[in-house]
Amino acid sequence: MPNDRQLVTRTDLRRGLVVNALTKPINVVVPAAVAVAALLIGVTWLIAVAAVVYAVLAMLTFFDEGEAEKVGKRVYGDRGGGSKEKRLDVRTLAPPIARQVQSARDSEKNIQETIQRSDVSFAEVDSEVDSLVRAVELIAQRAQRIYDYLATQDLNAIDSRLAQLQGSDDPSATAIVKALTDQRNALTELQGQLTSFYSRIEQLVASLGTVNSQLVRMSVASEDEDQTELAEQVRGLREQVDALSAGMKEAYGRAPETPEVTAPPPG
Repeated sequence: MPNDRQLVTRTDLRRGLVVNALTKPINVVVPAAVAVAALLIGVTWLIAVAAVVYAVLAMLTFFDEGEAEKVGKRVYGDRGGGSKEKRLDVRTLAPPIARQVQSARDSEKNIQETIQRSDVSFAEVDSEVDSLVRAVELIAQRAQRIYDYLATQDLNAIDSRLAQLQGSDDPSATAIVKALTDQRNALTELQGQLTSFYSRIEQLVASLGTVNSQLVRMSVASEDEDQTELAEQVRGLREQVDALSAGMKEAYGRAPETPEVTAPPPG
């Protein structure tokens, strides 16, 4: 991979996403208008609403794939980025995610080497494996956004605040408890999606090892009649990745509805 792309690190991308989310004009203008209205009419609790609106809009922007793509292009462009054919730089990923992607790539490389040494053409399998690993790279980027977001959250602080509010006589406590509970549920779901990503990719890599073994057997026997069936198996793995990706996307859609609520210190 060319050096110009390798200069872009995971920190660069995350910083770009955060700055974009916090400074996007509509994210600033709308809550600012609410805050100004609150001051003009003397309804101070609307200032809290403005803060929540800002958090929701920022999170929506942070998780939006279109915005992420624009930020990525801008970051890579600033560093002299190259063609669209470049593969994902695993150095932009957190170590546990990068390991999963690298394992899939290593499996792909083993399969490619088996195919190159064979007298039998396995073009169909080769194409399906390439598409599968590229799908893994795409979902890894989505997993990275979840990873980055969860790194900024503190479930223990949420649990602590919920415990403080139990049995409170404050009329506003019920609304706060609901907001914190919704936020906690969203974070738990995102963590579940990330855990599922790790386990599914590990299973996928093991399956690719089996595919390689079958290719070796077919190559030694000079058989290619089973190639279509083997390609279907790989295609099935791709469908599993697509299903996991869809689950992550749904979790993204729900997460912005549960903006972070800052827990005040015990009174």
